[in-house]
Amino acid sequence: MSILKRKTQPKGDKQPAKPMDRRNRSLKRASIVSTILVIVVILVFNILFDRLLGPILKWDWSAGEQYSVGDVTKEILAGLDTDVEIVGLFDENNDTTYVDVRLLLDDYVRNSNGRVSLRYVDPDKTPAIIKEIDPDGYMNLAANMFAVHCPTTGKAKAVTRTDIFDYKLDPQTYQSYLNGIIAEQSFTGAIKYVQSETTPVIYFTTGHNELDYKTVYSTLVSVMQYNNFEVKTLDSLSIDRVPEDCSVIIMAEPTKDITTGESNLIGAYLRGGGSLLVLAGFGNAEFPILNQLLAEFNLNISNDRIREGDDRYRYNNDAYQIRAIAPAGMISSSAVDGFTLVENARGMNILSNVKDWITTEPVLTTSDSGITEIRGDINQSSGAAKQTIAVLSENKGWYNGQDVTQSAKVILIGSSSMLSDTILQAYGNNIYNFGLFYYAVQWLSNAEGEGDLMIEAKQPVSYYLTKGTPSAYNFSAVLAFIVIPLGLLAVALVVYRRRKHL
Repeated sequence: MSILKRKTQPKGDKQPAKPMDRRNRSLKRASIVSTILVIVVILVFNILFDRLLGPILKWDWSAGEQYSVGDVTKEILAGLDTDVEIVGLFDENNDTTYVDVRLLLDDYVRNSNGRVSLRYVDPDKTPAIIKEIDPDGYMNLAANMFAVHCPTTGKAKAVTRTDIFDYKLDPQTYQSYLNGIIAEQSFTGAIKYVQSETTPVIYFTTGHNELDYKTVYSTLVSVMQYNNFEVKTLDSLSIDRVPEDCSVIIMAEPTKDITTGESNLIGAYLRGGGSLLVLAGFGNAEFPILNQLLAEFNLNISNDRIREGDDRYRYNNDAYQIRAIAPAGMISSSAVDGFTLVENARGMNILSNVKDWITTEPVLTTSDSGITEIRGDINQSSGAAKQTIAVLSENKGWYNGQDVTQSAKVILIGSSSMLSDTILQAYGNNIYNFGLFYYAVQWLSNAEGEGDLMIEAKQPVSYYLTKGTPSAYNFSAVLAFIVIPLGLLAVALVVYRRRKHL
């Protein structure tokens, strides 16, 4: 009988390690090297792609295209025939205020065919830059502003923080908030201004209880300024002649007639080639002296109210809110049917005293179902017919004994509210109101025909959650802190149990 003896391992000797699978080791090494190579290739590709094609292949996916210029700006940039420079008066490396604006300005440069250049100069480090752009000190340039200037024309314009960010005051909290970003309006307007050789000046009259154009028509005034028009105030009762730089006189909803002296003053200005625009909605005011002057243009301001009889040309089915028709003519190159919103319309008449040297035409009308209420009395109404809400006249000139003077132009518009902030801010480019006014002023001032510059403000991107109800808050809290974590835990347990039995 043999005795089996168990062989014992001497103390101090270790159990030999199991041989490692060379194939697994090779795969592990290859996967690490492959991962590193992929990362390196991606980094190199991104760097080269950004250097070579980055400035060209860029897409603005932000809400409202915050960093891209619109079609109006592109058209203006494409038509530039002089060089324009935009200078940011700050250190771009330390700037935090205009980060998004700088991206927008880069798009100006890209779309200008080399006509617009951009640079940033810190006036604290380089004080001479202020003198270079504004040698006479008229613009009061300072740090953290922009300056747009054209070396060819010598004109320059400052663009400040308030020209870029539109802040409003909350009437409930009395705190200001960012309402919109108007950088594109301001920079495009500045470019248009500096590259233009001349700047027409519009004068709004005072002294007849007119509307305050700075408050009632602030949107209109701002857009006209962006479109290379200057806007000033004219007190026709205190002057003996209209300023020489006046391109157009505007009377905005006067409630008092002009005096005989003013009639002579404005008449002399018109006979010298001037232009007049009167905005007069329906009311109690009458204008016998002004109408005597307008008779030289075969025009007349009536005392009658206009209403619309066709419900297709009413707004909200209100007969006194008219979707007026702008026929093709000197102001509108093609007819605009029903897209001009007119309220409280006063009838404007073309007189029958036809003269060869006087041209008249309607600018705004009702449909063929328009009705005139004599002095606003609904019981004294005319029959249904096309009624004129706005009219124009061009008098080719007067003979002064030696030669014929320059032609003069007049436009009468029977609504003042159609151009107010209330209308323009609510409807913007969706209606023709501003376009009609802009083309009218261009015609009156003999300005070059260009597209209007009514650019919509860009809405700031907000990452704040809007205020919700308590139940919404409770639901969000339960979802975020209980439901989602429990769901993730359940998925993890399932995966763990499956991997455990592999």
